[in-house]
Amino acid sequence: MSAQSESNNNSDNNIDGSQKDVRLLLMPEKSPNGSPASATPRAPLQKIFIDDLTKSGSGVEGKSRQRVWRVPWFILLMCFMQISLHLIANECMQRRLIYKPDWRGECWRLLTYMLLHADAWHLTLNICLQCFIGICLELEQGHCRLAVVYIVGGLFGSLANAWLQPHLLLLGASAGVYAMLGSHVPHLVLNFSQLSHRFARIAALLILFLSDVGFTTFHFRQHQNRNPRISLEAHMGGGVAGLLCGFIVYRRTHRKSIYF
Repeated sequence: MSAQSESNNNSDNNIDGSQKDVRLLLMPEKSPNGSPASATPRAPLQKIFIDDLTKSGSGVEGKSRQRVWRVPWFILLMCFMQISLHLIANECMQRRLIYKPDWRGECWRLLTYMLLHADAWHLTLNICLQCFIGICLELEQGHCRLAVVYIVGGLFGSLANAWLQPHLLLLGASAGVYAMLGSHVPHLVLNFSQLSHRFARIAALLILFLSDVGFTTFHFRQHQNRNPRISLEAHMGGGVAGLLCGFIVYRRTHRKSIYF
């Protein structure tokens, strides 16, 4: 009986000692004057990085970068209109919308030609390019500014074609695509320090531009620019218009943001 009571006392002492040890581990360390020292959390590097990306912008540090949820309505609208017209437009509608040399009195042809495409491959290529090039621009510069650049690029593309190749028909959104591509230059110049992934953007745009130059050169050398014929006049007119128009209408962004 005495041995059992002694073992119970020892077990109670062990439990009390373990609870005391746990309490000591949970208590903050005391400073030399006896007051508890402030605890400094040690977050892993991954958590610090994620917190920096997901701050709401309420604090001073949160103003540097925040998530902004927007929808590129203009790009989506243009893609929808181009795909829809490619599917439903008959020969009569195409004749009313395409750019033709005798366009005087029918000024809408200077812009509506961008809604038409020669075939499915032409449509797919332009849809992919304008989404790849234009979505970031629209999210960072706004719907109206990108719409102005796109429309002005298409207008100057058709005018350049009318001036340099007045006897040829024109269709496709390439002039607007080149306008957005050229407008990336003023966008980067005005907001270089505020943009995320800016060096990756420059590399991607250079690769895209050089690839297009290489394909165009190959097409000229191998096929003499036939089947299909690439309108260099519209491409150059749209690109120059987008470059100049971007310096006029684009604005500086005031904070670093991550767009989705």
